[in-house]
Amino acid sequence: MSDKLDDMEVAALRRLLDRQAIVECVINSCRGVDRGDEPVFRSAYHPDAVEDHGSYIGELDGLVEFLRGAMAPFSGYQRYVSNFEVDIDGDEAHVESYYLITLRQAVGTSLMVNGGRYLDRLERWDGRWGIVTRVVISEWGARWDGSGTPEDSGFVPARMDKEDLSYQRPLQVTRGNRSH
Repeated sequence: MSDKLDDMEVAALRRLLDRQAIVECVINSCRGVDRGDEPVFRSAYHPDAVEDHGSYIGELDGLVEFLRGAMAPFSGYQRYVSNFEVDIDGDEAHVESYYLITLRQAVGTSLMVNGGRYLDRLERWDGRWGIVTRVVISEWGARWDGSGTPEDSGFVPARMDKEDLSYQRPLQVTRGNRSH
């Protein structure tokens, strides 16, 4: 048995690496917003990207400002992305992924939940995949009473900035994490 990969195995490996890089772009677009990390958010896109995000249609710089304002009324939010359908054709890929976003209003206890899909076209430029076109499709939404707060739970509190514990290197378990 040879340790060398044949041409089909090399092509399959390239496809897996491309698929993983593409999925990471979609995930980084969500993580960047949820953590308030603009560089991570921008890393998911190519600079001349265009997005249809409901009430905002336009380029990346405007999208960053739109999302910053759209998230301001909420004290916490998370996006979950799944069900990736990735169609790669050379240096272009079309991706459909499902999203679920949960948002807690900063004033009051109301929770909003929205589910839908991201339709993305990505391109590989100089070896790097990035979103060039995105259309956000909202499929459903709901509101409900969100009584109770994360602060009452005894868990480490979430942050919407780089003080969030997910940035700590190396990660440590200490009571001091409660003050983040």
